Amino acid sequence: MRICFVLLACCGLAFSQYPGQYPPGQYPPGQYPPGQYPPGQYPPGQYPPNTYPTRLPGGVPVGIPVPEVKLPKRQPKEKNPDEVKLTIASVDGTMRKMGEKDLFLQPAPQRILRFRLLAKTKFLNKDGEPIRDSLLHPGDQLSVQVNTDDEETALKVTLIRTGSPAERAAAEAKFDESTARAPKAEDLSKPRTVIAHETSASDSDTSPAEAEPPKSETEAPPGAAPAPPPPPKNIAPLSDDQMIAEARASSEKFNADLPNYIADQATKRYYSNTWPASWKILDEVTAEVAYVDGKEDYRKVMIDGQPSAAPIQRTGSWSTGEFGTTLENLMSVTTRAAFRRRGDDRIAGRPAAVYNYTVDQSNSHWVIVSPDDRRYSPPYEGAIWVDKETHRVLRLEMRTTSMPADFPYSKAESTLEYAFARIDQKSHLLPALSENLACMRGSGTCTRNVITFRNYRKFTAESQVKW
Repeated sequence: MRICFVLLACCGLAFSQYPGQYPPGQYPPGQYPPGQYPPGQYPPGQYPPNTYPTRLPGGVPVGIPVPEVKLPKRQPKEKNPDEVKLTIASVDGTMRKMGEKDLFLQPAPQRILRFRLLAKTKFLNKDGEPIRDSLLHPGDQLSVQVNTDDEETALKVTLIRTGSPAERAAAEAKFDESTARAPKAEDLSKPRTVIAHETSASDSDTSPAEAEPPKSETEAPPGAAPAPPPPPKNIAPLSDDQMIAEARASSEKFNADLPNYIADQATKRYYSNTWPASWKILDEVTAEVAYVDGKEDYRKVMIDGQPSAAPIQRTGSWSTGEFGTTLENLMSVTTRAAFRRRGDDRIAGRPAAVYNYTVDQSNSHWVIVSPDDRRYSPPYEGAIWVDKETHRVLRLEMRTTSMPADFPYSKAESTLEYAFARIDQKSHLLPALSENLACMRGSGTCTRNVITFRNYRKFTAESQVKW
């Protein structure tokens, strides 16, 4: 992987007309005395009920029957069987840890709460849009919503804001999980009643491995496809060595199985000159990236919507390699990465095994390029998330462990997440989100890129790529 860091009138009716007519009390004189209208007409009881008065020729009055119309009585509104009333409450705090089945939240300095996670637990951003649970990290500020009848189970987990580097570093410190307790009524906000749609049993029993991965905060590529069907059940679990071997084999096939394609890439670039970091947006770079025969080509480069003639690698802080080389280099036998099982997790709704790793400087293929065009391949460490059933790498983290004293950058970090996308009616595991960070030595200035990939489509012969 190569990473480049450079920097809207009324009118009144006159009663004076018709003089001398209709003096008070007459209309006209002698007509219509009280009780008659006119005399002898319309005696009580005339015109049987439900008839309309009229006259036949010759003046003979008759009554035409009028059918009685009976309007139905208003029935009470039927209750939707799928709607249920829930009394919910919530609690806000700092995420300390999240596993496949539980979430540890710290709402106060001396208090850590443990929540149960189910397949139907929803993960949302602050706008209420679904996101992948893998986007949440220790130090992030969350709001957890529960049913007051089951205070231990998280119904919704909402990301209020991402944690700062300092908050994340503090939250990643080890803690005694046995000291965490289930939430109580006093830990939660004032309860309120809401109407929710009840999920059918078949939906709630869907396992994470069988569920379609939810869309991410950064919008999954259009045409996103669910993961391929899981292998047959009741197969003995793999050892850690076997799991890494399978992950390595699938990574080697990554490029071989990929078709030639085009995707849209958007990069929001931030900077900070304070510690803890206070990120300010610098600009947004968009480009069209073509992946042809294992090579990446960037074109139609625009900065804040304006065309840029400069090569994408010279537009400031940048990175390349997300489409295959980063993963391939890490999992290559020649890199000799040392893997160690960290535990289990859940990512994109799928169960995963997490492995920490280290790579020596002598075997490093990660190239850091400084503003003065110096290059260095540092030793690094990180973690990978391996799908327990497909053995594909779903997330990759890497960070430098040391840098030369005379090198402009003191550290660099990178993360890469994959998601399934459909190209030419087939499902492929492709990059969905990447983040890169680098800090200048001695100045406290850091840059951060947040890259999203979308709109994957097949590369056609009409397209032209210049190398």
